Amino acid sequence: MLKKNLLIIIPARSNSKSIKNKNLIMLFNKPLIYYSIKAAKKIKEKSKIIFCSTDSKKTKKIVERYGLNVPFLRPKKYSKDYSRDIDFLNHALKEFFKNKIIFKYGLILRPTSPIRNMNNVHKGFNVLKKNKFASSIRAVSCPKNNPFKTWVVKNGYLSPILKSNIREHYNAPRQILPKTYWQTGNFEFFKVDFKKNLKSISGKKILPFFISGNETLDIDILSDLKNLKKGMFA
Repeated sequence: MLKKNLLIIIPARSNSKSIKNKNLIMLFNKPLIYYSIKAAKKIKEKSKIIFCSTDSKKTKKIVERYGLNVPFLRPKKYSKDYSRDIDFLNHALKEFFKNKIIFKYGLILRPTSPIRNMNNVHKGFNVLKKNKFASSIRAVSCPKNNPFKTWVVKNGYLSPILKSNIREHYNAPRQILPKTYWQTGNFEFFKVDFKKNLKSISGKKILPFFISGNETLDIDILSDLKNLKKGMFA
């Protein structure tokens, strides 16, 4: 078996609902996925493989123009609206295992989060490598709205989505509410430990890596592309 330190996965399924062909939308004359490919190539790890997990032949052709080798496509059954990340990850691990390649660490770089500070990406990786107890590390940021003030509807009535020891926490000032963080798509490193199948990507001991500003951008609708400047990208 050939042991590699890092598998970098750039997930790019077709048929996105919010923006058609979202991963390929043009941004400063480059497809959106280009910026994640560029970031992946800058990661300071010689023993790495960069792989685009896609079910689209069109996406495969485009990423190959930027130097990626896509030896296999993701099955359609792992590319549906309700498919989970663990599905495309384990598919990739199994396919590489068939080719006698195994990995110590994994990294997911989502095309919808194109603005990355590479110093932060490298710091995150180093933090995980030095922590023998952690299973993963992911980029998080402070949310615009506190989830302790969010609701679900049950039988026609509002019901708070979270429980708390704070009396009527949904009416409490934010200053006394627990500090919460929102997961971003900027980066997620995780330990593979040379396995060909994982039960979880994040595991139970997840380290936070705090980011802010433009790095927290997650492109979901066209308005998210407004006010972007070329100098923001890695």
